[in-house]
Amino acid sequence: MLILSLNSIKLEAPLNQTGESLILTELVLPRNAIARKTALKSFRLTAGKRSLVRAPFYETGLLKEKVDGPFGIKVSATTPMRNAELRRFLRGLLATGFESSMDLLSPVLAAATGASILDDLADAAADRVVDSIADETPAFVAVGGIDLESDTLENGKIAIPLKLAESMRRSNQPPGPKSREKRRSNSKLYRKGSAVGEVKLELRVE
Repeated sequence: MLILSLNSIKLEAPLNQTGESLILTELVLPRNAIARKTALKSFRLTAGKRSLVRAPFYETGLLKEKVDGPFGIKVSATTPMRNAELRRFLRGLLATGFESSMDLLSPVLAAATGASILDDLADAAADRVVDSIADETPAFVAVGGIDLESDTLENGKIAIPLKLAESMRRSNQPPGPKSREKRRSNSKLYRKGSAVGEVKLELRVE
């Protein structure tokens, strides 16, 4: 039995912001007939970083699953978001498949945005009024993964490097009204595949 928990998160430029980041952890083909097991959690990051070494297991625990043979662990992260952005993101996820997403999202809704948002999100998804919001939703922009073998698993930490899932441009200018040309001239292009940090997981084998 494999027990996964989150040890730390580090996002580097252009994702080293302060806000709520959603971390999606996936066990890929942990055993025959099980294609995937997933866990979605929200964590508050400061300048893109968060250590969870001293956090209780109920905050850091991700998955407890039997594994057999070769399998993979994939981690995806969003840019740290403010509350309004997080609401749009969650609405977008619900819009893509409300019934199948609800079990996955319920703990995130309560922990990240408060239980009061749950009804609003459910109504929006049920009425399919979130289609226009989904297009504006930030994606999981940092991804990484590792291949493992159940027979060689040991207790300890593993670091999963994260890379940009798509190219993005970020301005070096502070927020405020500026011409589009000036903001672009002071921006930097971060290319798809660029290293943008890492997630450390704690593995426990029972």
